[in-house]
Formats: sequence, C-alpha cells, structure tokens
Amino acid sequence: MELLILLVYAALVWFIFIKKKWLPWTFVSQVIVVVIPVVGLTILILFLNIYAPESKDVRVMNYVVPVVPRVTGRVIEVPVEPNRPVKKGDVLFKLDPVPFQIDVQAATANLNAVQAKLLSAEAGARGLKEQLKQDRSTP
Repeated sequence: MELLILLVYAALVWFIFIKKKWLPWTFVSQVIVVVIPVVGLTILILFLNIYAPESKDVRVMNYVVPVVPRVTGRVIEVPVEPNRPVKKGDVLFKLDPVPFQIDVQAATANLNAVQAKLLSAEAGARGLKEQLKQDRSTP
C-alpha cells in the first residue's frame, strides 16, 4: 500500500514539475517534495499500527451471548444455523414436549381429584348444616 502511494505521488510530482512545468524545480521545491512523503508515510504507518495492528499470532475475540432456558428438558431440535444472526422471536431450540405433557396430565388428574374432594366436602358441609338446623328446630 505504501509503495502504491509513493508511486502515485512520484507520478504527480513528475507531472507537475517535469512534464507541465507548472512549478519551478528548485532546491526548496526538491526538499518539500522529499519531506512530504517521508512525513506522510511516517504518520500513516503510525496510525496503521494503532488502528490496524499486524500480528502473525492473531486471536479473534467476539462477544458471546449465553442462552440459558428458564425450563429444563432435553433438546430435540436446533433450527438456528451457527454464526447466523437471529431476530427477536426466532426459535432457538425445541425441547421434548413429552415430560411437560405428562406433568400437565398429572396436574389435571390432581385437579380433578381435588375438585371431587371439594364437592364431597361441600356436600358434607351442607348435610352438617341441615343437621344443625334440625337440631335447633327440635325442642
């Protein structure tokens, strides 16, 4: 890159001073023509070392976002391709639904049993209420 810049600069100097003779080729202009690329390339190399460092042992560091589910389960499918951007709402992985369905069925069965106990308790309470009313009404 530096060589290409020097060649373009040399061609520009040749065109201005030698070919077209727009400026005189004096000692002062010769010093300026030599000093400008030396200072310019020095600054360019310093800035390249700061903003684009070069190394033979390069390690690329990237931010990694850990994906932690709120539930546990066995992953059965991962529809996301590696190193591809994802959007909000995209499915990252699918869990095995069988354990969750079993838990739902068990909770439904438990709900039915509790509802039956509630009905039985309400019936018992009604019966007890009626018996208390009968006991109060008889002298």
